[in-house]
Amino acid sequence: MDYTAIILTIGIIFAASFFSTVSGFGFALVAMPVLTLVMSVKAAVIFVLLLNLVLRAITMYRVREGYDKATVILTTLGSVVGMLPGSWVLKVLPAAQLEVFLGAVLVVATVLLSLQFTLPIKNKPCGRFAAGILSGFFGASTSVSGPPLVLYFINEKLPKDVMRANMIWFFGLSGFLTVLVNYFYGNVSGTIDWSWLLYTIPVMLLAIWLGEKFFYRLNQHLFRKLALAVVLVGALMLLWSGWQNL
Repeated sequence: MDYTAIILTIGIIFAASFFSTVSGFGFALVAMPVLTLVMSVKAAVIFVLLLNLVLRAITMYRVREGYDKATVILTTLGSVVGMLPGSWVLKVLPAAQLEVFLGAVLVVATVLLSLQFTLPIKNKPCGRFAAGILSGFFGASTSVSGPPLVLYFINEKLPKDVMRANMIWFFGLSGFLTVLVNYFYGNVSGTIDWSWLLYTIPVMLLAIWLGEKFFYRLNQHLFRKLALAVVLVGALMLLWSGWQNL
């Protein structure tokens, strides 16, 4: 048993769980690039998807009164449309190429939003549905589903409590559906060592508890900056990881 790999995995899952609890997203963004150092890309994708289900089940319950049901349903339906081709792409194409492409797009989008550039959205339902499609596609193919939706919600300038609750519920529902689709495509069985879940779930619970406490100390401005920072760091890590695996 490689104890160095286990310790590294435990540390990154703690960090990913903490930031995901605070911001409502970012679990895969933080975890994926580092996990690919200790396991294959496809194993890391499935591992992250399964841990995400545990994280979301807990946090969904905690924000059950604060999310916008109509928005969550619409974006989740969009993600279903996107995850079908995304799972197929994961099966037939190297994930590294998708990581490089997604990372490059996210860097550009994050920089523009940090400079206060926003796009006026005339039809918000269509915009949310489209963001859900992109989120589902990249979630199924790279396990990084958050940035398209996060950047869209930041563009809409949603209040931090509503934005976080919406993302937690969306990623909980879409994560469950993504696992089902990947199971259908045969991507789950025999991919990961299930015993690794036993090492990581306890530290995830600690990270959720600490993240909840930290979130309520953030104001709207700091929350936006944190969200953009997590997306940018994750995008750079995706570029690095994808480039290393090309």
